[in-house]
Amino acid sequence: MTKKLFVFMSAVFFLYSSVTAEVISLSGTVLDESGNPIEGAAVKLQSNENIQTTTDSDGQFNLINESSVLKTHPQSLRSSAVFKGAFVDITLAKPSDIRTTIYTISGKKILDFNSGKLDAGSNRINLPVDRLGSGVYLVAVSYESNRNVFRYVSADQRKSNLPAHSKINDGASFGFQKKAATSQADLIDTLVVTANGYINEHYPLSSYSLQGIEITLKRATVESGDFTETVNGVSFDMIYVPGGTFTLGCESGPCPADAEPVSGVKVSSYHIGKNEVTVELWNAVMDDNESSWGSTSMTNITWYDAMEFACKLSRITGRKYRMTTEAEWEYAAKNHLNSLEDIGSNEEWAYNSWNSTHMGGTDPVGPNSGEHTQKTRRDAQGEVVDNITGRLIRSIDGIGPALRLAISAEMDFPPDYVPPCDLHAPHMGDEPVNSYRDPRWITGSDTHWTTGPIAIGSFDLRVWDDGTATLNGTNGQWFTSNNIVFVFVPGSGSFVTYPYIFLDETQGSLLSDQRLSFGFGGGYGYIGRIVKESADNYDKPAISDLKSGAELAAAAGDTYRMIDMVNIPESAKEQDSRLLDGTNQGWFQNNSQNGGVHHYRKDIDPDEFRFTVNQDGNRTMLANGEWFTVNNMFLRVTHSSGYTTDYLYAIDSDGTFYHLSFQAYERADFRIFKLTSNGSEFESVCGSICSGEIPKGEPASIYARLENGHSTFIPAPCPSGGCE
Repeated sequence: MTKKLFVFMSAVFFLYSSVTAEVISLSGTVLDESGNPIEGAAVKLQSNENIQTTTDSDGQFNLINESSVLKTHPQSLRSSAVFKGAFVDITLAKPSDIRTTIYTISGKKILDFNSGKLDAGSNRINLPVDRLGSGVYLVAVSYESNRNVFRYVSADQRKSNLPAHSKINDGASFGFQKKAATSQADLIDTLVVTANGYINEHYPLSSYSLQGIEITLKRATVESGDFTETVNGVSFDMIYVPGGTFTLGCESGPCPADAEPVSGVKVSSYHIGKNEVTVELWNAVMDDNESSWGSTSMTNITWYDAMEFACKLSRITGRKYRMTTEAEWEYAAKNHLNSLEDIGSNEEWAYNSWNSTHMGGTDPVGPNSGEHTQKTRRDAQGEVVDNITGRLIRSIDGIGPALRLAISAEMDFPPDYVPPCDLHAPHMGDEPVNSYRDPRWITGSDTHWTTGPIAIGSFDLRVWDDGTATLNGTNGQWFTSNNIVFVFVPGSGSFVTYPYIFLDETQGSLLSDQRLSFGFGGGYGYIGRIVKESADNYDKPAISDLKSGAELAAAAGDTYRMIDMVNIPESAKEQDSRLLDGTNQGWFQNNSQNGGVHHYRKDIDPDEFRFTVNQDGNRTMLANGEWFTVNNMFLRVTHSSGYTTDYLYAIDSDGTFYHLSFQAYERADFRIFKLTSNGSEFESVCGSICSGEIPKGEPASIYARLENGHSTFIPAPCPSGGCE
């Protein structure tokens, strides 16, 4: 079991009746649960500014724990509606301008902003914790021109509440009242921090206000030089890489897809693993016995597995281990290749949310950092000829890539990098009861569902519990069916259906049978991710003749009737004839134009469904077997071995076939297929083996043997009155 670590810190203040130049310092030692110091682990703060004490007692500084829940996934931090953040209440004797500054524990100023003029009395200042990662921060509040208070605050993206409370020294009541210091003992306060960076107990750093002080903290010292880490008897080497500026991407041809060069990319100094994480090290950290699959590198892992490993390793060692960013990986491969083993010979995870082009700037991490969306993997194989600059898209739940560790030398983490301990696979919890109004859709007036990180089309939806809805500026009503399809019913015109899969309370994926506008124009066609975010408060429109969800579903027809999806009745099982492709063509997703080297094909006959991923003349079975559909939107495939996969699907007026997957390794990922004749297009991208029909009667998908290959579909239980 991982040991609990503690950081004990004390602050000593030198008090003078006049302005003097003295040092405020804070230092601490990291101890294990037995109270023994851990070598090389320490925390230091220092200020070298003028200080003058005050015995003023008119101020009160509280950290308020709002009842609003902080969701478990960092995505929710984009929304002040699902997370209202940490606040301070400060009681003023007279109106005053307020200025707030936030520092990291290592002394880096990260936010500095005016909170506006506050009147006398109780006033609230919002700390923009949504822009911070989890951890401990120093918050300085300046008011009444020359008064300052500063406190520690912790932000935790993993728990249900923000554990941020300030206590007076005796801990008798909530909140902190300033008081005069009467002795040196009053000036020594204690802060207890667990090893993963979260405060268990909160005591004020200072028990008085300060006048005329600009709090400046000493920056963390850059740790240079290589070192060897040992964990439970297993050692590994970390190589120091001085920061620098370089050109990210392929600088001379032939070049891999989506590897166009971007100049002026800067990376700060860091350490990188000499080797990929081995099975031996994985087992030592995770207390596990994973199969090596014939390799010394640990490769049977998802992106989230890699993050969990880095988190546990950090807790054991006291260092902030993490995954390399895409820029760090390539910078090391181009400039320190001789110091590293196997870099460029195997696929490795990189911390970079996928984009078809490289991201530039300083310490880039790609768009949508931390969100559950597709990521970059490095060292693309096959037709990509430059392994160092090769990059491919990868499902965040996909397995296979190895992991190479990194540690920042100049900061805790690169800007916008979500710490590994804050990243977990999204989890929905229990499925709501099958109904004609899935409550997860309700937004009210101050949030909305909108376009996510990877999507085609426009989507802006507000939903109220009485059945009122506004979609892309049009007012109407709504209902759901079987907790798998959302239906918008406008005041005039035909209704619009959106099969959906939720990832958690604030994100999911949609598709529709409306023709997509690839120019991202108006209309209702949409496929891709959606996110629930805060929005300007919106007056609920007045809709006449509101109907219940059941009434709307009945008017829409049998396609939307409530089905017992736990035990699907035979009468509900059909074969949607629109999916049948015949013997001379197949459903094809050609990823060439998107820079991909994986291409997908489906062959659907009455007796068998077959779905493969193809690359370089090779194909891998993803799903095959007997199949049926329900309500022309739910598809189940069952292999003779008993292995089952599930999808939601839609076909638009242009004949495009869209699907959302329930497979765990790519839950809520979507695919787009066009009916394509056998031959040239298939063969041109994946060889002759892909140009003909997929053979029937093949063994079950490789995912049938993997823990994360099974279907994640959880049917909504029927209500007490039963399903129709």
